[in-house]
Amino acid sequence: MNDILKEELIYQGRICKFTHDTVTFEDGSTGHRDVLHLPGAVAVIAENNEGKLLFVSQYRHAVETELLEIPAGMLEKGENPELAALRELQEETGYKASKIEKLVEFFTSPGVVKEKIYVYMASDLTFVGQHLDADEYINVKTYTAEEVEKMINNNELQDGKSIIAYELWKNRKSL
Repeated sequence: MNDILKEELIYQGRICKFTHDTVTFEDGSTGHRDVLHLPGAVAVIAENNEGKLLFVSQYRHAVETELLEIPAGMLEKGENPELAALRELQEETGYKASKIEKLVEFFTSPGVVKEKIYVYMASDLTFVGQHLDADEYINVKTYTAEEVEKMINNNELQDGKSIIAYELWKNRKSL
């Protein structure tokens, strides 16, 4: 295991920080690693009462394009991931879920990013209205499983967490 000898703050933003770390390696030598620290996130693949999956379409500045994704968002400090998933689903899509189950948790890009995403599936939805943040511009869309399969195969669905969630959801549904 590597030990951090020194963590130099390069940048501190509203939602992330970037550090340049001096570390010791297993063999006792030292080196440097740059790390982007994020608070963690949740994502929810939700099936409505008609059997369609909820997605959101929004412009993502970092990749300079509009992406289709499952509802997702950052964790607040100390927030329970399951409660955050329910919150994000309702804020972004307007739907409240009566059933929720964790599918997986994973690191997004562990070579350079310190972030874990918790992925849930939700069902038994009731529409209660969206509560978007002031800087969120989201369009809710619904798709059948067949349509999602086609979008993945045609490289139209490019968000990794959404693809992972869909494949796990599909596997769970076939059990």
